[in-house]
Amino acid sequence: MHVSFLRDDQIVAPSGLIDPSITSVLLLPIGGFLLGNAPDTPALTREFQWEFGERLDWTHGRHSLRFGFDVNRTHVTDFSPGFALGFYGYFTLADFATGAYAFYLQSVGNPVFPLTVPYYGLYAQDKFRVRRNLTLDFGVREDFQVFPQPGPNPAFPLAGQYPNQYRRLAPRLGFAYQAFSTTVVRGGFGVFRELLNGVNYVNSVSTNGASTHLTNALSLFDFTQPANQQSPTFPNTLSNVASVASSNISLIDPDFRTPYVLSANLEIQQSMGANTTLSVGTMWTHGIHLISSTAYDLNLKPPPGTTTYVVCSPGTTAVPCSGRTIVLPNLDAVLLEGQEGAINPNLGQLDALISPGLNHYNSLYASLQRRVSNGFAALVSYTYAKNIEFNGLDFNNQFDFGRRGPSLLDQRHRLSLAAIYETKPWGPNLTRALLSDWALSTVTQFNSGRPYGAELNTSCASSTLSFDNCDGLSVVLNDSATLQSTGNTALGTGTSPAAGLHSFHGPWIVEVDLGVARTVHLREVHALTFKAQAFNLFNRANFFVQNGAGVNSIQYNPIGNTCGDGMTLDQLCYLVPNRGFGTHQSVSHANGPRIFQFAIQYRF
Repeated sequence: MHVSFLRDDQIVAPSGLIDPSITSVLLLPIGGFLLGNAPDTPALTREFQWEFGERLDWTHGRHSLRFGFDVNRTHVTDFSPGFALGFYGYFTLADFATGAYAFYLQSVGNPVFPLTVPYYGLYAQDKFRVRRNLTLDFGVREDFQVFPQPGPNPAFPLAGQYPNQYRRLAPRLGFAYQAFSTTVVRGGFGVFRELLNGVNYVNSVSTNGASTHLTNALSLFDFTQPANQQSPTFPNTLSNVASVASSNISLIDPDFRTPYVLSANLEIQQSMGANTTLSVGTMWTHGIHLISSTAYDLNLKPPPGTTTYVVCSPGTTAVPCSGRTIVLPNLDAVLLEGQEGAINPNLGQLDALISPGLNHYNSLYASLQRRVSNGFAALVSYTYAKNIEFNGLDFNNQFDFGRRGPSLLDQRHRLSLAAIYETKPWGPNLTRALLSDWALSTVTQFNSGRPYGAELNTSCASSTLSFDNCDGLSVVLNDSATLQSTGNTALGTGTSPAAGLHSFHGPWIVEVDLGVARTVHLREVHALTFKAQAFNLFNRANFFVQNGAGVNSIQYNPIGNTCGDGMTLDQLCYLVPNRGFGTHQSVSHANGPRIFQFAIQYRF
């Protein structure tokens, strides 16, 4: 039986080093900037969590039975002011100079969001020894969370419900068979149900348009009126926020399902003498109902018109050019603003948390473990794997979930070498004192690079090849979720139409780690251990290349008189190759510069 209690306070506050009311500037990845006071400060998250569990083991004949349950009750109170003091958004500095802001955001409503989530789980397992050389494992688990129903929104009732799921049986089956005295075959299959992160729930229901929740009031610049006749007028805030429509309503999609994974494995372990073991196996997993990394706008109508992309050859200095032609729907961000109303013409964006994603992981692996001598052991392991995702797990176009490609976690090749050497007491007293109880260890990894997606340069669209003085409108092409406040697309500023999903891979990651330890025995049951570890011992530059991070992922510059102009229904864009595409820019913090770590451990 176990009982636990947790208390956690997380406070976000201005540093105090500057005036908290000073204006801040937030640069946008799509171009332009936000101007106002820092959002979400001060903020406070307070969490209380109780947990109780009980497990019963019962051995009867050839059966080893296990039964148990877990109960968890978590209460979280979030205080988040959001954009309470208002934020102006500008596309360009020229717009700022004339006072022509693109949009104004101000949070209104209750900034306090309380949430209580009970969790219940129970399980049963039987380890059945059928014969001396055959053991079977049977198990089943049932667990679920009970999220509260969001506050009702009379304007859109779907935003006031959450689809709790209670039928979540997760069976598991495994076996171990000793075919010969030196050969063991193991395998299994199971269903593993995931739990919904409370952050996803809060983000999707805290701005669902209900009067009891926080909402974002949006005001767009009226180009038929001068800057001093706008509501609000820069740098003022809205005085009557109740008269301004919310910029969006966020919700959990009625068809949302909590993710789960089907997993299977098979391994053959062969002993090769008393000190050497070879293992060869395969693992397969299939992720179902994976949560999309992008909000899905339920109210967005399919876009009319098309965008024709012409891929220019490298070294192009003038357009028009000739080359491969690609025709896609027109996803001009400005034109999409007028496409709301698929469900309710009186509402704007209905940003829903959805779970359409699918994932396949397949791997083959082999490992060789050998105890070379007394105190010296080594391990070599190699894995070849493919991790493929599809059906809207990562998308930049909510009307096309057919894209299929490597997962951002995909690494085709992984080779690991590990070894440890421990000295034993030997020799005369002085030698014994100096050379005994040392441990030297290393882990060396050679891993192929992770994938990233090719993107378009959407900082501006221009009719010339000069991007120094862009006189076109700052837009985002091929990106239907640009202005969704619940999160922009996972694929950055707009995926290149000439490349597949995550179709490029970064450089290999190579890391050599070394550890040295010495144990000093004070008494029979007392000992001090001094440890020193070096990570990435040879200080190799390992670039973190994943989904555009750490690499110049801009593959093409879209150019054309109508390209992303915010007016033309059928647009034409010439894609001029970017000379700097694929160049490395930043080193990974996880596998970055050499790191030293020291520790002292006392055992008694």
